[in-house]
Amino acid sequence: MQERQERKESKFTMDSDTDRDKICCIILNYNDAETAAGLAEELKESRLIDDILLVDNCSTDDSWEKFKKLELGWKKEEKEDKEDILPSLWLIRTDENGGYGSGNQAGIDYAMEYLEPDYIIIANPDVHFSDDCVKRLKEVLEAREDGAIASAMVTDPEGRELFSYWDLQPMWKDLLDTAPLARRMFAPVLKTPLLELPEGGDGNTRIVGALPGSFFMIKTGCFTPGDLEELFDRNVFLYYEEKILGQKLKNLGLKALLAVDARYVHAHSVTIDKCYKKAADRQRLLHESKLYYYKHYLHKGPTSLTAAGMFLGLVLAEVSVLTGLLRIKAGR
Repeated sequence: MQERQERKESKFTMDSDTDRDKICCIILNYNDAETAAGLAEELKESRLIDDILLVDNCSTDDSWEKFKKLELGWKKEEKEDKEDILPSLWLIRTDENGGYGSGNQAGIDYAMEYLEPDYIIIANPDVHFSDDCVKRLKEVLEAREDGAIASAMVTDPEGRELFSYWDLQPMWKDLLDTAPLARRMFAPVLKTPLLELPEGGDGNTRIVGALPGSFFMIKTGCFTPGDLEELFDRNVFLYYEEKILGQKLKNLGLKALLAVDARYVHAHSVTIDKCYKKAADRQRLLHESKLYYYKHYLHKGPTSLTAAGMFLGLVLAEVSVLTGLLRIKAGR
């Protein structure tokens, strides 16, 4: 059972601009309230986001208590907000930690039932983005009737570019993309170069197979209520949610769009690293999700899945060896 705040009207319902599209940002937390609350505090300055929904994914620490304290401070600021421009804060808590997809789906379900947004932003706690980025993603989605989700180019805190999209590949390519050495050897055939991706409506938009789950915007009007209720596959705990979503969009005739002229920052895997410190543990989770994806979304049979499992076993051994070498080099 989710714990909910009493619903209140959006800050914009009393404005003269009643036709303004409503945007809700969902921030999923597990045992990292400081990072999640930090992002919520950053978004106080937003003039585009109406609602901030903090979803606590059944944390085992004091995250919920910290969120309740944040809520008290927020309510005080709202009372002093004479211009009524502060985004509304909402808190929910899940009964169990079902992973990234399950937690974000709980947020979407709550938002659609109680907040009725036109656009939903899914944001990891460890990302940073501006109103300019939000505005650009909304423009990208508005430009195409079949534009369902959109994101921007992503960098790390030092400004280095990170992966911003994936192709939806056949299984053999996807497997090669898993192994560190094979990924380097076959890089030219494993990913379509940015400039060779199909244009998505203007010179600065590209159609992609899948977008990183760290930050993207959903145009809710593209989906039926039933499709929105199953946007994320709750059977996947972590990893591969992005490609699963990409396959779902493909089946619905919808598009994932990348705005190459917009940027956001991701302190990559800060939250994941706190929960899964060993590279081998993260790799095992990744492999479990891969095999589920191959079976249920690429519709592979027992023989193909057995071969894939054997290959992934070799990859796990490779990762363990490389991790050991890096530790020796670092003098640990």
